[in-house]
Amino acid sequence: MRGANLAAAFTVHSSFADIAARYNGFILDQFGVMHNGKHALDGASECVKRLHQDDKKCVILSNTSSLSQSTLDQLPNLGFNPAHFRGAVTSGEEASKYISQTFGQPNNNEKRRNNKALWITWDKQKRPDPLDFFAACGNIDPTCEVEDADFILLHGCQTIRGKESEVCSSLGSFMETGQLDDIDPILKQCQKRGLPMVCANPDFIVVMSDGSTGHMPGANAAGIDSVLITGGIHGEELGPFPSHADLNEFFEREEQYPTHSVPLFRF
Repeated sequence: MRGANLAAAFTVHSSFADIAARYNGFILDQFGVMHNGKHALDGASECVKRLHQDDKKCVILSNTSSLSQSTLDQLPNLGFNPAHFRGAVTSGEEASKYISQTFGQPNNNEKRRNNKALWITWDKQKRPDPLDFFAACGNIDPTCEVEDADFILLHGCQTIRGKESEVCSSLGSFMETGQLDDIDPILKQCQKRGLPMVCANPDFIVVMSDGSTGHMPGANAAGIDSVLITGGIHGEELGPFPSHADLNEFFEREEQYPTHSVPLFRF
């Protein structure tokens, strides 16, 4: 982690062009850097294309619960060319691998398998289809009952789904309001049983940060240069063109400091 004594060492840029020539490749977060979940942010698609033309290697690193290939497949809908990326690493992909390797194997001295998951996920309207993720988890069976579950598979936050993708129960307005009325009693039952949880959508470490304070520690700990997109998640707080002093105050408060900051991911 960069210490407070290095707070003044970050460089403020007006364009990503000032940064691009310094590196051979970039690890990119999605939301707040490349797009807003619906379409590409101003100049981002052209920036990725330019980096590709200049033979810069771009890899997506995201905390999405989607699989890596699903993430790449969604790029055209957001205004990006998948061919401009070397690949994608997602928490959904890593979670599915972990689940496949860890669960579904016979317990020692037991005949039954520990492969029953209380599957908390998205509704059927979600794209990519949650069933694609579940299939990648291997020999896992969903259950609607906490008492039957061997572990919790936290993939989304809208519904609990069972066999043949049946909806066991809705989580109500949690996604929109954060109200825990529907999910809290279920989680308390899980806690009482001591069920382990695998979360496919945690905060993930990135180098191209959208301003979320959870995104820079990994890059700093690894000694990798990082770029803060100030027009990302904290755009309203920081404004379109924050001063060096305002940024310094913000980084000092969050106790994380990037190498560079730039308003948007564009040339």
